[in-house]
Amino acid sequence: MLTWIRKKSSGLFMTIVMGILILAFALWGVGDYFAQSSNDKLATVNGEVISYTDFTSQFNNYKQNMISQFGDGIDPSYFDTPVMRRNFLESMINNELVKQVAKDNGYTVTAAKIRSMIEEAPAFKDENGQFDKSLYAAFLTQTNQSAQLLQMKLEDEESGRALNGMLDVTSFVTPFETEKMASLNKQTRDINYITITQEQFLENIELTDEEIETYYNDNSAQYMSEEQVSVNYIELNATDVAQSIDINDATALEYFESNKERFRKPEQRLASHILVNNNDEAESILKEIQEKLAAGESFAELAEAYSQDPGSASSGGDLGWVSPEDMVKEFEDTLFSMTAGTVSEPVETQFGFHIIQLNEIKPSAIPVFEAVKNDIVQELQAVDSETVFLERASELAEQVLDAQAGLEGAAEATGLQVQTTELFARSGGLGLASEQTFINAAFSPNVKEDLMNSEVVNITDTHVVFMHLNEVKAAELKPLDEVKDLIVTTLKNQKAAEQARSLAEQIAEQYKAEGSDLSELAAEHDLALETAYAVPRTGSTLPFNLVKGLYEMGRPEAGSTPIEVLDSNGSDVAVVELLAVNDVDLTTLEDIKSESVQLARNIKTNEQQLLIQALRENATVTVNEDMLNQSIL
Repeated sequence: MLTWIRKKSSGLFMTIVMGILILAFALWGVGDYFAQSSNDKLATVNGEVISYTDFTSQFNNYKQNMISQFGDGIDPSYFDTPVMRRNFLESMINNELVKQVAKDNGYTVTAAKIRSMIEEAPAFKDENGQFDKSLYAAFLTQTNQSAQLLQMKLEDEESGRALNGMLDVTSFVTPFETEKMASLNKQTRDINYITITQEQFLENIELTDEEIETYYNDNSAQYMSEEQVSVNYIELNATDVAQSIDINDATALEYFESNKERFRKPEQRLASHILVNNNDEAESILKEIQEKLAAGESFAELAEAYSQDPGSASSGGDLGWVSPEDMVKEFEDTLFSMTAGTVSEPVETQFGFHIIQLNEIKPSAIPVFEAVKNDIVQELQAVDSETVFLERASELAEQVLDAQAGLEGAAEATGLQVQTTELFARSGGLGLASEQTFINAAFSPNVKEDLMNSEVVNITDTHVVFMHLNEVKAAELKPLDEVKDLIVTTLKNQKAAEQARSLAEQIAEQYKAEGSDLSELAAEHDLALETAYAVPRTGSTLPFNLVKGLYEMGRPEAGSTPIEVLDSNGSDVAVVELLAVNDVDLTTLEDIKSESVQLARNIKTNEQQLLIQALRENATVTVNEDMLNQSIL
């Protein structure tokens, strides 16, 4: 085996093996555990490759961030659509173009620059202002991303900043443009409007079986089940490795004798207290308690009667055994300066005033060996497991990569078991099939299409898996009975929305043809007329779509009032009568400078969009459409 390792030491294998144990924060510029394979090329941008691995990693990180932000408010399957995949790839292509134009203009983001950015980030510094690798590693874990992915993001951000700097030179505005922008932004409008909701029509809509079946057949793609796979896999977990390591009593005892102070238990004090809130009555209450204590009354009974600590009052103020740093400093300093059987003077803390009773002292002591033997064994197992895990991971990787198709030989050679998952979809399954890295590997072209053993799948830094395809269950059309309720809801909503818009257009036509008063038309159709004055372009309480449409309407002219049917909330619509356009007096506008800044920002945004458009038109971009159309959840 050592000969084989030496042969592989400069290539793929050692990258795998070292990647198993080296923490992510140490991987400055190392990148992925495996070199990019030829079947991993999702797109090229002027010759630069966007790999399927990078795409899925960034896409899933984006998905996890969105789910973390919105929780149950967002359906994970929302991301598994061709539109979402296409849009995300387009953003990656645009980012690559920005990096290229920044580089062409003399701006290069070096690895040293990225490393400096990470080391100087306040979030990764300890209390002494020094870079702390453990904080960095924790951040990567919490945000579910690799060191390479974070470095790619930082490179994109730096390239974006460089582009912004270039555009700042040209993004200036004239006084006329500023005044025009201010005039538009500060304008308000007065309207009458009638809202017509689709809900008004839902109750009376009836559907035939033929309509339902026709919609089902015409939209069958919407009602397909997810493709599912089952995989065989071998896993190696450092925890299991540690438990298999034999640590005898002699070794454990030797360690105990050499490290006794590590196991010393701190002094503990059995305490009770009476808490009095810090208010105007505190002084008199404390005095009353102290007088009763001096008269020999029970501390526990007084705690039950007077203490305002809901956690201990009912148990006579009992706090149990208290160790150093369990309590706030003022409380701790007093408690650990007392002698057993005494009661303190009132001690003020952020919680109020405490009268403390010290009941008993348990001195600091080193426990007997038997009391800590199990802890020592586990600790020594963990230390030895790093080496053993590396050796076993090395052997497993060798066996799996040599075989390429099938895991049985690798399992037999390493003494591990081949296990098989139930069928699971890209949205996940049970156990390991709920892990995103596991799901990605199972649905990767290498495993699902080429029928090869997977590369190493890192569930965590100390938990690795290799897999091979067991079964594929193709997506299939769900039975009509299973999706009928969904179709009924969809069709009813569609018809209700159509009827709402039809009524709105009828009212608008009546208004134009008859010159009727809108309030009369509202009454005729048993609808409510509402009026809104000084509706702003932004910040209105009215529905966004309604305001957007309102500001696209032409100004009222002499003898005529514009009326339009506008979208409102969802499928609701509104008949809107524009009464007046209220222009701002620019001579009284105080924040004209902010308008200039905002306009400059808008111009820069437009220039960015135009630049991206120009870059795209002149770029050579290729996309592997088949690979893109694979679901990656």
